[in-house]
Amino acid sequence: MKTEWFGNLKGEERENFKLSILSSKIVLDKLQEIVYNMYRKEESISDSDYDSPSWSHKQAHTNGKRQALKQILDLISIES
Repeated sequence: MKTEWFGNLKGEERENFKLSILSSKIVLDKLQEIVYNMYRKEESISDSDYDSPSWSHKQAHTNGKRQALKQILDLISIES
């Protein structure tokens, strides 16, 4: 479990929060599935993506979205 989940929580508060996260695993798994599908959708590239003179800006934007989605996937992958 990523330390980002706990922020400045200490002791019992940290353990209670960890239990809360683990008890929400079914919801986090569904969220992971949704975000993964969003990530996969951003992977698809078509020839029309390069029709615009500013295609490189569009590609940079897409790459940024993919990176953010990957970070979210990493964060919500809960391993107990």
